[in-house]
Amino acid sequence: MRTDEQITSRPTDPEAPNVIPGRYRQVAVASVPTLDPAWLTEHFTDREVYFRTRFVVARHEGRVALVEVDRKPSDDLFTLTISARVLAGADDCAVVVDETVDTAVPSQLAAAAERFPGVRCVVVEGSYSHVSFILNPAPLRIRLVDVVPPGRAKLLDQVQRVLATAEDLPPVVVVPDLVDSRQLLAAAHDVPPRDLLIPCRGSGMDFPGSAVSFLDERPPERDWTLLGCERSNQIHQWFYGSTPERVDICPRQWLKPDGRSTLTRCCLLQEGVESERTGTVVPWGASLAEVRAALEIIVERAEVAWTHI
Repeated sequence: MRTDEQITSRPTDPEAPNVIPGRYRQVAVASVPTLDPAWLTEHFTDREVYFRTRFVVARHEGRVALVEVDRKPSDDLFTLTISARVLAGADDCAVVVDETVDTAVPSQLAAAAERFPGVRCVVVEGSYSHVSFILNPAPLRIRLVDVVPPGRAKLLDQVQRVLATAEDLPPVVVVPDLVDSRQLLAAAHDVPPRDLLIPCRGSGMDFPGSAVSFLDERPPERDWTLLGCERSNQIHQWFYGSTPERVDICPRQWLKPDGRSTLTRCCLLQEGVESERTGTVVPWGASLAEVRAALEIIVERAEVAWTHI
């Protein structure tokens, strides 16, 4: 017995934000002699289609239009359409052909749509030549605050990895806001400190003009400047019984009560996720599960409107 996917129970609102098919098998592709809306409506009415087909990407001379069809209830593999409507005409559509895009993942569709700002419907032919679309893209934009080096920014990488497979989350676009700790040091010192202490080794941790020591190696104490966060300050106090001059690099200090969806990390948080008015925070060494949980909190708080059919 067929599921309710056989028929379209409710027409798609052509103005609804973030309309995305739940499965690319709902999307058929057809070559047609014209993309005239009236012709498309008539052509795809009372026409045989696969029982899961709900949308048709009509193609003509490199351009496309998006059509939605209603189907007759049937237990057969193919059924007839009852009606058809054009959701986006050729002038409202753009096409992305990119085999690296997984068309089943909303955030990947949103990232593809970023290539055509202002376009109502972006049709994507992605991995395995699967075709899908995002209609009226309006992804949630998450500001990601982190400090570099070390590079690359680990939290940014983790978020992108989570979103790359998140089929059940609405479309999200990450907006990196990365602060360079070398610039923070330069702003605090006209001349580079002779001795500099940083928490640990990492890619890009080069500071010309300074002799660099690493706190996690517990070197002999010197009259150095600590480029680190409050946790590094606490460790220094434990090791040496003193508090050095410090340039604070904790990303949490750049959270703002500006209403933006913001994610960052902090050493003082040991595990789990903290959500506050200024943003959402994960531990410095957050797991992918914690990053995923943080994204879920942000998405729920933002109440992202999307139609996942």
